[in-house]
Amino acid sequence: MIEQFTESITLQEMKAELGENLFGFVYPQGDVYNIDKAQMCLKRSGGKPKVCNIEDYSLGGNGKGKPEYFITLNCDSNTIIIVECKKSSKYHASEQRNHPKDYAVDGVLYYAKYLKDEYNVIAIAISGTSKDKLKVNTFYWPKNVLIYSELKKATDIILEPENYYRLIKGERLQKEYSLQEIRNTAVLLHEELRTIKMTERNKPIFISGILIALNNDDFCNDWHNYTKFNSVVTNLISTINIQLDNSDISKDKIDNIKNAFNIIKNNEKLKAIPLGQVGSITWYIEQLELKIKPMMDYTETTLDALGVFYHEFVKYSNSDGNNLGMVLTPQHLCEFMCELVNVNKNSKVLDICCGSGSFLVSAMGKMFKSANPTEIEFIKKNSLFGVEIDPELFTLAITNMIVRHDGKSNIYNKDCFDNKLKKDLKEKNINIGLLNPPYSQKDVCELEFVEQLLDILIVGGKAAVVVPMSSAIGTKFKEVRERLLKKHTLKAVFSMPDDIFYPTATNVCVMVWEAHTPHNSSVETFFGYCKDDGFVKRKKLGRVDAYGKWEKIKNEWLRLYRNKIIETDKSASHCITENDEWLCEAYMKIDYKKITKNYFVDTLRKYLSFKISLGLTDCNSKFVPKSSDPLDTTKWQEFNVLDLFSPYLAKAYHKNYLIPLDNFSEQEKIEYVTRTGLNNGVDCYVLKEDFKTEGPNTITVGAEGVTFFYHENSFICGNKVSILKNHCLNKYNAMFLISVLNYKLKDIYNYGRAIVLNKLQKMTIELPALSTDKTKPDWEFMENYIKSLPYGDRI
Repeated sequence: MIEQFTESITLQEMKAELGENLFGFVYPQGDVYNIDKAQMCLKRSGGKPKVCNIEDYSLGGNGKGKPEYFITLNCDSNTIIIVECKKSSKYHASEQRNHPKDYAVDGVLYYAKYLKDEYNVIAIAISGTSKDKLKVNTFYWPKNVLIYSELKKATDIILEPENYYRLIKGERLQKEYSLQEIRNTAVLLHEELRTIKMTERNKPIFISGILIALNNDDFCNDWHNYTKFNSVVTNLISTINIQLDNSDISKDKIDNIKNAFNIIKNNEKLKAIPLGQVGSITWYIEQLELKIKPMMDYTETTLDALGVFYHEFVKYSNSDGNNLGMVLTPQHLCEFMCELVNVNKNSKVLDICCGSGSFLVSAMGKMFKSANPTEIEFIKKNSLFGVEIDPELFTLAITNMIVRHDGKSNIYNKDCFDNKLKKDLKEKNINIGLLNPPYSQKDVCELEFVEQLLDILIVGGKAAVVVPMSSAIGTKFKEVRERLLKKHTLKAVFSMPDDIFYPTATNVCVMVWEAHTPHNSSVETFFGYCKDDGFVKRKKLGRVDAYGKWEKIKNEWLRLYRNKIIETDKSASHCITENDEWLCEAYMKIDYKKITKNYFVDTLRKYLSFKISLGLTDCNSKFVPKSSDPLDTTKWQEFNVLDLFSPYLAKAYHKNYLIPLDNFSEQEKIEYVTRTGLNNGVDCYVLKEDFKTEGPNTITVGAEGVTFFYHENSFICGNKVSILKNHCLNKYNAMFLISVLNYKLKDIYNYGRAIVLNKLQKMTIELPALSTDKTKPDWEFMENYIKSLPYGDRI
């Protein structure tokens, strides 16, 4: 390890690079070539002497001083930052701070005493080559002042240059949102809390309590001056009490938090760690104040940094946070839903299952954009309402609002189905609802939460809710669906990306409702197909907008909805009742004009590879491929699946009662076809018995397998496998058919929306038709086209 490692970490943590930055300029090794007064000061300092007391100006060496970094600030040309690095923490500081050549602290103070003749100097000493073991001390030496002071808050932590400036000015720090830094901090805090055996219940209260206290300016200014553990905890609890009193939180909720801190106060392991050291109570305060809270105070974003941090924190604490019921609504989904219902400064917003408060924070940020300072204060106190039954999540929710300077926090720690609460909320004249209800509850379904929310809103109020796709399919919750449509209007439904809640595997849709206006089943509802939001999965980061596509995609979704535009593969509209499916997939037309030759070739390759793997064919050409007419999809006609086949459900055999076979003759074994999307649908081979067989010359599709396959031989099936037969079918035109059937099929069907028999019977596809009779498919063309393709003569 060399000193350059320390220098590299310094720039990385400062989010800076050599040369010009948005905040100012970073000069390496004192090379301030274009700043005369800085050059003059560094020349007076000369090279660092071996030994020199702080007050001694007589020992400057030859040449000029070369601090690792000299940083200017665009916000204040009279204030600079200088940095001195050492590779080993044992050379961080001498006892008397009088060995400038060998120690980081001594050296940076040596340079500062000369530079303060012209500047206010922020002097930073950094040593070590590992992020988690860096030693950092920060000092402030005002211009023409004889003595310096230490910025104790910035001990063993590196800030962005502008935040050092905010620190000396006593301003709130601000930091751009960084998911990676949030995760790193969450892991770090979790690991330290685990070593002191803090309980799972007290961990989130401990973290939330500190964040509440950090919203108090007096506590922020004083906590680093406390010298004893009991003083820190006492002042922490007192400050939490003050903040919660100012937020109109009930006394029993305040007592819950205070009681938890009394338990924490008696944690012997925490008490034993000296203040300032890693794992001490002041260390936790420092980490949250300097790393997490600045993201919450960042004025350019409405991101729920606290909610994300808390989610990451509990994820590491207790089985992915499931025991606390924490499923965070993705930030971009919150913002999209706010726009769907036109949240603005005049809105009154309610979330009856608010969790960490993600929807309320997103709505608040959107409301602030068009509001003046007086209107902003009114919004904070009178326009945001939340309900959360879980005490830990309730604590987080009020924390989230308090740290954003919401002076009232109209958040209730109650059951959202409480009749008195419902009556109280109805009196608030709330016109906007946002909701992501808890899923798979035993006593109440997701749509009943939606019903409760809509009942609270005023007449004509709008609600955007994200619910499991099963709520929209129509096979469940029929009574609730009927009640909803009798009282409220379903304006739109958007099918969202399958993995939008990754790593939680839940297929969801977003519904838009108008409250207290009965649904008119003769008026079409808008359906959006929003399966691609531009996000991609990244290791350790989850789903991220890595290519910056989201904003454009979101605007396109909103354009289609607001203008009721119907586009193939993107949107649809349909008149619906409680018995219908409420998803775009059920009504959206597929654009077959985009299907290409390569799609059919790929089908042939997969089928051929399956046959070769079983030794059922070879690669030798059997005949010369015939030429075929080009693939002109503009002349294709629409056919219902029932026009082509008589679909039915195959008899199902359970695998546990079958005898699997591998190395036996064809006469002894038979294919076992299941819902798998692999290996031509064949799960395995089993011993032939007295089965009801399917086939030969048949097409199958598994309900959740979402793939059509052709089977030349007889077979038996597992559960939920549908069969399609036609006497005109052969292996060539079957390849054509399954290519068309599978085209974009996975976009329309998935695990949450399976291809069950009744949906299969309603499916339509486009195919080449006879020129003499457009009502009949051109079987001969389809056969010849497949034969004309590469591999078409080998299947």
